[in-house]
Amino acid sequence: MANYLFVTWDGAGNLVPTLGAVRALTARGHRVSVLGHASIAERVEAVGARFVALSQDDGWDEMADPADFEAEIRLMIESLCFSPLIADDLAACLRRETPDAIVVDCLLFTALDVALASGIPTTSLFHTAYTILRGGPLVEMFAPGIALVNAGRATLGLPAIERLSDIHDACASAIVAVPSEFEPEIPDAANVVRIGPVLDAPPLSTTVDAVELAGDLPLVLISLSTSEQGQADLLTRCVDAVAELPVRAIVTTGPSIDPDTIAAGANTQVVHYAPHAGILPSAALVITHAGLGTTLAALGHGVPMVCVPMGRDQFFNAQRVQELGAGTMLPPDASTELIAAAARTLLADESAHATATRLATAIAGYPGANGAADVLESLTARTELAPTS
Repeated sequence: MANYLFVTWDGAGNLVPTLGAVRALTARGHRVSVLGHASIAERVEAVGARFVALSQDDGWDEMADPADFEAEIRLMIESLCFSPLIADDLAACLRRETPDAIVVDCLLFTALDVALASGIPTTSLFHTAYTILRGGPLVEMFAPGIALVNAGRATLGLPAIERLSDIHDACASAIVAVPSEFEPEIPDAANVVRIGPVLDAPPLSTTVDAVELAGDLPLVLISLSTSEQGQADLLTRCVDAVAELPVRAIVTTGPSIDPDTIAAGANTQVVHYAPHAGILPSAALVITHAGLGTTLAALGHGVPMVCVPMGRDQFFNAQRVQELGAGTMLPPDASTELIAAAARTLLADESAHATATRLATAIAGYPGANGAADVLESLTARTELAPTS
């Protein structure tokens, strides 16, 4: 039995592969601890792991305007990705006990450095597309963090870096929960292991609402972010759009929006939370903000998408869906009429459905959470077999 320490944060979708990997390891009899925000404690303990709270208060990500993307990037730089507080919390954990391996969310750069400096086998876990952290707009936005990282690395006795990807490349492995078929053709580093999406991950909520799946008309799933991103107006437009169509619809609002505030048509069910894995096998279309979790879950079930991105990595994801031919990308301010027209077109688009089905076949070939557990077990096995001086 090995001892694993995961370091993560409450970003909703990023927890999908994390909780999946944790559950796979605990099912194999390993001891797993998770360092993260207090708001995820119940979900962590539900999969059999020991929870350790970050000293950072819940609500660290509250913003005056959740739709202000530039402000969100500044917040992530200062309070998350390059946080000295999270790095210090991990260092304190490692003073109390020594795990056999450490798994750190790919965006927690200062925590990754603490793990690397410890000499303990370290894995970066990618809940987002691997290529967006190799180059492009997001890397440019995160560029101010390089100076912050290098200041911390100097105190840890680590050499300065030129690119943030240098940190990922220094890890013993990089587990990527995204299929290569979804990403642009950019070579993976030698330490990358792609496990594909974790489609059978534990639910992100302990309270699950009942939904009615039976019916003769095509079923449309509407799902925007489970975190607050200023999506209320877009959600209203999406709900109004399906009210005009000969479909049945299910809307999952997540914790940030009260379903009772949504005025939906007679053809639409609105709930807080229902696992998409139970809905997607019956769905003909998904209307989404293109968060990666929802995007890959839809493709994993062969369902095309109308993507209306709002921020974060969603524009990249939506563009890839459109480029691959599995859906349509609309602007964030798309009107009700435009969303309805895109949905109507996709429902009848045999090519988009065929493409989504082909991607589902490819995704089915990836090992998911068990693949992550295999990688981590191999790291600890190598450590046990390494010769001692």
